[in-house]
Amino acid sequence: MRALRPGSVLTGALTALIFVAARSEAQGLDPYPVTLYYGTGLVTIPVAWVAPVNADVRLSSTGKRIPFAPDPEAHNFATLWNTNLALETHWLGRVTAGVSLYSQNPEWGLFGSLLLLRDGQVPLLPSVAVGVRNVGRYKHEDRFKVGHDLELRDTTGGLSWEGEINSLYTGFNTANTLFAVATKELAFAPLTDFLRGGGMSVTVGWGNGLFSDDGGLGRDYNNRGTIASGLFLGTRLTAHPTLNTTLHLLAENDGWDWNAGLVGDHRGLALGVYVTEIEEGSRTEPAPNALARVYNYKKWNVGLSYSGNIIDISRGVILRTRITELTREAQRLRLEIAERERRILALEVTLRRAQAGELAEIERRRREMEAQVDAEREEIRRLMERLQQIERGQRPPPPTPPEGLPATPVDPSPATPPDASPATPPDRFTPSR
Repeated sequence: MRALRPGSVLTGALTALIFVAARSEAQGLDPYPVTLYYGTGLVTIPVAWVAPVNADVRLSSTGKRIPFAPDPEAHNFATLWNTNLALETHWLGRVTAGVSLYSQNPEWGLFGSLLLLRDGQVPLLPSVAVGVRNVGRYKHEDRFKVGHDLELRDTTGGLSWEGEINSLYTGFNTANTLFAVATKELAFAPLTDFLRGGGMSVTVGWGNGLFSDDGGLGRDYNNRGTIASGLFLGTRLTAHPTLNTTLHLLAENDGWDWNAGLVGDHRGLALGVYVTEIEEGSRTEPAPNALARVYNYKKWNVGLSYSGNIIDISRGVILRTRITELTREAQRLRLEIAERERRILALEVTLRRAQAGELAEIERRRREMEAQVDAEREEIRRLMERLQQIERGQRPPPPTPPEGLPATPVDPSPATPPDASPATPPDRFTPSR
């Protein structure tokens, strides 16, 4: 058994504190984050947990800083950071399956797990799961997934990149790594607002292959940190700073090293920062050999992941499509309404103008008709006066001479001829003989 740093004492104390300060819950306080290389878990180890909702999916991209090149000036991003992609799905609340791309070379491997017992199904018993990692043809992978390289070779067809096994890793046989794991979830009493709804979990498991195979490298592969061959364990503390934000504080021993990480999750989008091989301390410079440039010193890791649900995403796509259609229709209706409002405004202006013009025309016609009525009344009055004169036997008044001519006086007495004598009425009546 390899040497054990005092970190194990701290882990034991933390585990005891969990059982004393927390209370048991039925299942699933918070979804677990993704590991550096595979699916759901802590920093690198798996947990006995499967999403209770069917068709959950986890997509992650992580990177580990490994300055492998002897010359520090020769590093670029591709040589300094070993990156990893992983895709995992959860089905029926019992099964997980996924694929992982280990590096830029690329190497790949399948993985999965089966949940046999869910926490809370049997009182006091934890969740129990079995699983497999690194299923595929890349059997010479180490725990950092750098066992296979690409080499630029001159072939008959020209230069081409071809895969090769680094001579340091020919002793590894880690394909189809099997493991069994148990996880007990605990919930905090509401001590503070920050820890309200949070909790902790404890995980213990055993595995072969990636968890115990050192490829015959011995202490050059791992100087210290192993508790027992193939044994791994870890714990997680969760807190909720806001309603939709979760913080995960992770600590583990992956069978080789002590690792820790801090992951922040907001609505399924998570960012994590991890430190692995904490017990080894900083790297010694210059490194005496290639193995010393890879193993037995503290390393920094980063990870970015997204967790969602295929069914919800598909429904969301359909819903977003429908929303887009409705939004476009609403925009079209708003434009049509605005156009019709402009038309109504124009019609109202025209109507007001027409009404104003009609009123003016009506007023003019009214004045004309009133003038005609007055004229007719005046004519009727004149005719009535003439009629009255006739009825009284009066002569009509002399005509008015044209303007500019003197008026001729009219003798009111009847005209008498000059030689005529005035008629003398007879004295008496003389009858004819």
